[in-house]
Amino acid sequence: MPTIEERIKEIEEEIKKTKYNKATESHIGILKAKMAKLQLDAESHKGTGGTGFAVPKSGDATVAFVGFPNVGKSSILNVLTGAESEVGNFAFTTLRVVPGTLKYKGAQIQILDLPGIIENAALGSGRGREVLSMVRAANLIVLVTDNQCKGMDRITEELRKAGIVVNRRKKNISMKRTNTGGIRVRKPKNVDMDEERIREMARQFKITNAEIYIRETANDDDLIDFFRGNVVFLPAVVAVNKMDMPHDEKLVESMNAYGKVIKVSATAKIGIESLKENIYQSLDLIRVYMRDRAGNIDFVRPLVLKTGATVREVCRKISREMMESFRYAMLTSNSSKINEMRVGMDYTLSDEDIVTIISRN
Repeated sequence: MPTIEERIKEIEEEIKKTKYNKATESHIGILKAKMAKLQLDAESHKGTGGTGFAVPKSGDATVAFVGFPNVGKSSILNVLTGAESEVGNFAFTTLRVVPGTLKYKGAQIQILDLPGIIENAALGSGRGREVLSMVRAANLIVLVTDNQCKGMDRITEELRKAGIVVNRRKKNISMKRTNTGGIRVRKPKNVDMDEERIREMARQFKITNAEIYIRETANDDDLIDFFRGNVVFLPAVVAVNKMDMPHDEKLVESMNAYGKVIKVSATAKIGIESLKENIYQSLDLIRVYMRDRAGNIDFVRPLVLKTGATVREVCRKISREMMESFRYAMLTSNSSKINEMRVGMDYTLSDEDIVTIISRN
């Protein structure tokens, strides 16, 4: 009897051999669903395995460097952060996770140099499970390749096998399990998906009675992500290293299919500032400057929060006591015509707002 890994491999080969068109899209979608369920079974069967990489999260956000061995992840980390990750012109130099801190625009961003991803990492090869578990916990992925641009499709496929989807948002899909009645699909008329295919994909995940609600345009991958569960959706940028060496410009530009491309050279210090800025922008952060009652403003170390954060997040980040004693906040904002504005806890902040917390004490 074939192992789970062998069955996954068989399905992968069948998908590769099947030419995608209108007549085969349903078959391919069901094959993908079968493969995703087998990958879940493989994870459940093997567990996490190994001893893992014990690196506590720190700073305002965490960025994971992901790529094949020997593409220069360690060299880029060293240039960005001053960390001492071993560098060598051979594969598998990094056998542990090496953290560094990028200090940029007042933010302290933790960057993790991870061991190189290899084929079947999601199934445990090359300590892949431990590596990918670290990626899942990150706020941003930097997909690192070199001037040869090889294998990016395999990297993103390994991420997807591990339930990590890059540069795609979670679709508005939900499900209510029922005791009887089979699988009923509720979707607007403009969602052009075959209902029987949806039902068959659901059955691959042992769903037999349920109401499935699809509220926006979605494809097979979106549905599989939903049925699989435990999927994280992460932003990613692509760092193409060794750009000081001969390369095919069209091949480099093709990497845009996987995320915004930043051309760099760790050895020649090319594109490093651009990479810093793109990491910062992709993390979608805002800076909030605090002013005390004496009028002093700390412009050196702002509170760094996610876009959309409110005054409540400021109080929570400072202390529990601040939450309990909060009365109101005084705000100075470039986005407001009012110089000094009194706001409550639910006020949404903008980048570089200046906040004074007024407490009841």
